[in-house]
Amino acid sequence: MNCEMDNGGQSLDQVAPETGGAPFEGTLRIVDLSDGIAGAYCTKALADAGAEVIKVEPPQGASLRRRSASGHEVDPDYGGVLFQFLSCSKASVVADPDEPADLAMVQSLIAAADAVVWSRESTLCAHPAFSVDELRALAPHALVLALTPYGLTGPWVDRPANEFTLQAASGSAWNHGSAPDGAPLMIGASQGDYALGTAGAVALLMARTRALQTGEGELIDVAGMEVMHLTHIMFPITFLDLAKRPWRLRRSDSIPGIHPTKDGWVGLWVTTGQQWLDFCTMTERFDWLEDPSLGLMDNRSIRHDELVDAIDGWASTRTTAEIVELASLLRVPVAPIGNGATLPTFDHYIERHSYTRHPCSGVTQPDVWYSLSGGAQRRAAEPSPALGEHTERYRNAVLPPPLTAQVSAAAAGPSTRLPFEGVRVADMTAFWAGPIITHGMAMLGADVIHIESTQRPDGIRMAATIPMSEEGWWETSPFFNGTNTCKRDLAINLQTERGHQLMLKLVAECDVLVENFSVRVMDQLGLGYEELRKVRPDLIMLRAQAFGTSGPWKDRVGYAPTIDQAGGLSWTTGVPEGPPLMIGAASDAVGGLHGTLAVLYALEYRRRTGRGMLIESPQIGPALNVTAELVAEYSAHGALLGRIGNRSYVNAPQGVYRVADRVAVYAGESNEDWVAISIETTDQWLALCGAIGNEALGRRPDMQTLAGRQASHDEIDDAISAWCRPQSADEVTRVLTSAGVPAATVVTPHEMADMESAVARDLYEMVHHPVAGDMRIIRFPVRFSKGPDRWHRSPSPCLGEHNRPILEELLGLSPAEVDALEAEDVIGNRTSINLGW
Repeated sequence: MNCEMDNGGQSLDQVAPETGGAPFEGTLRIVDLSDGIAGAYCTKALADAGAEVIKVEPPQGASLRRRSASGHEVDPDYGGVLFQFLSCSKASVVADPDEPADLAMVQSLIAAADAVVWSRESTLCAHPAFSVDELRALAPHALVLALTPYGLTGPWVDRPANEFTLQAASGSAWNHGSAPDGAPLMIGASQGDYALGTAGAVALLMARTRALQTGEGELIDVAGMEVMHLTHIMFPITFLDLAKRPWRLRRSDSIPGIHPTKDGWVGLWVTTGQQWLDFCTMTERFDWLEDPSLGLMDNRSIRHDELVDAIDGWASTRTTAEIVELASLLRVPVAPIGNGATLPTFDHYIERHSYTRHPCSGVTQPDVWYSLSGGAQRRAAEPSPALGEHTERYRNAVLPPPLTAQVSAAAAGPSTRLPFEGVRVADMTAFWAGPIITHGMAMLGADVIHIESTQRPDGIRMAATIPMSEEGWWETSPFFNGTNTCKRDLAINLQTERGHQLMLKLVAECDVLVENFSVRVMDQLGLGYEELRKVRPDLIMLRAQAFGTSGPWKDRVGYAPTIDQAGGLSWTTGVPEGPPLMIGAASDAVGGLHGTLAVLYALEYRRRTGRGMLIESPQIGPALNVTAELVAEYSAHGALLGRIGNRSYVNAPQGVYRVADRVAVYAGESNEDWVAISIETTDQWLALCGAIGNEALGRRPDMQTLAGRQASHDEIDDAISAWCRPQSADEVTRVLTSAGVPAATVVTPHEMADMESAVARDLYEMVHHPVAGDMRIIRFPVRFSKGPDRWHRSPSPCLGEHNRPILEELLGLSPAEVDALEAEDVIGNRTSINLGW
């Protein structure tokens, strides 16, 4: 495959002079030593935004080049379809660190880099010359981003792991797989690796903000397990502390969920009482409508078989399109279940150009998830590189010094300064996908002002842990408390003229505004981008709707499960003989982190050009990137990757195995226990067979290849299961990981904070809220060598808690004026929604 750049777009040297180019054009050079999906996606996100990414590979090439989920032959020079998708617009340099000339070349590249990306599984990173300590000494001005399973410190530093076993250690599997005797099921499509890569890119740009102020680099430690504790399940430890009971004791399906139709599958989701009533009306089940007990999801689970059979019967007589149209009219969250064949054909994605083609191979792949304005341009995708294609160019290159090294000592600030001190953000978001966009910035010093009203508070406050008849119930939601620490709260009625004028006055004092309302709300409030930039010309405004602000689906209601269904993630999760499965909340958090990335792109663009911009970061875009392999494999080879339970297209054996039953702690808790095991290499396979005392199985000639082990998976599972079943989860995990085998206990959500690594690394911080009381909240899953040591410096704000200081101290109102606003219900600090008193 001989690639010449021909993608119909502009290369960077063709950018019109009146534009500002891509956000990081000419300002960010990254040396990528990592291997695997996480590092590749991290650097792809930055390369797409204009960064210069130099991928350094060993002579045999990165292992990701050889990945083929469909089993088709991989081009030895250009790699498989996933590598090609993740490597557009990057350079490839081949180096053998044992060769002095190659070592010197790479060291010179690192010395001229703004950032280095490092991962434990990389053979290059295992070389002493490229240890984290050596990199920091070689380039003290640079940011060194380490992406590892369990972090650079703590008791599990050297424990073998991969995305599958990290999911097991992250509470995620307890969402999936409802059969009483069935194993917990992991999410498909390597979703956790993409979450780690996204978090890594966010962390790197956050640290870069500080480096440009101080002229100093730092070490950034991002652990995959900790990222998945945040993104794969929604604050179960905070729920436990506030509700005094676990969030979930047994695996169960949501009702309604994913159901068979005449021509496929449709996904439905009900999260509010009104949505359940509308769903009952849609399905003409007026008996359900009149049964108040069914308004609670837990009660619907008790009648699981009865309800699911009835919904399946109703759905199977209609086409997917008919159900989607009907549910959309009633504002019931709905989506078709997309797969590798159908996703690029959906009318919404066609109209919004959600898919593009690889600039060399022509294989269909997702486009970037965001859109920019204000003169900024997206980087035109360049072909992914052949192995070592740019080695000689960089061997002889004289590179300019990195931007961080150009910061003068006189201009540098305190080295431990929080990166976003002095930045102010108006946070007009609700639920989880929106507030997580601004949460990391708030914890790192930004003045984030959460906007809501007493008439319409943030909807996630409704998930309270005390009855709505009790005073202050709206302050007890674990989900609101989990994602809004370090923010201030302004409760103001924007539908009043006075509220509208005050909001415009506040925007004039803000650098960024983020919103995720329904598409038309901001314009109806008189707060569209064109109006806002009149009062703040350099404003950065991020819109983060579920499906974007244009296209046939723009008005559809979207939650994380809806995004999973419409993005293909549900299609990959489940057993072959069963339906696609609901995932949980992962697409909320990962979509939100992508929104943070988009804001950071815009802040860099404004730093360079002085211009603000309107950005769009729909939640569906990141989901389509996560499932890129499904579409690319089908486009290239006609291979429709589907559900294979806990098995893998690229690892074998892989599965979740029953071990000795646990002692239940809570009434109603399942006492089953499971261990996840995943074998990536032949060496790991031999180690596994040695650990379980079956060396003969390990030595069999047919077991020395992935294909051979996949063909005998049932036989292998029987051998592993027989060894695991009489032992405890801790013992199985200890023996296997000590032997070098990736393994982990399948952790229940309420156990997550008690895990040895989580405790040792202080992953959960105790926070005191004046109404809700004490609770543990997961911190941002990143460790910066320059701090902060504590992330949750203040609890999530009470409704309207900061009305007076914001209005008086920031906007200059007098105390009497604020009193008048309170008297007129323009502002307030308590809600009358659903009160029983």
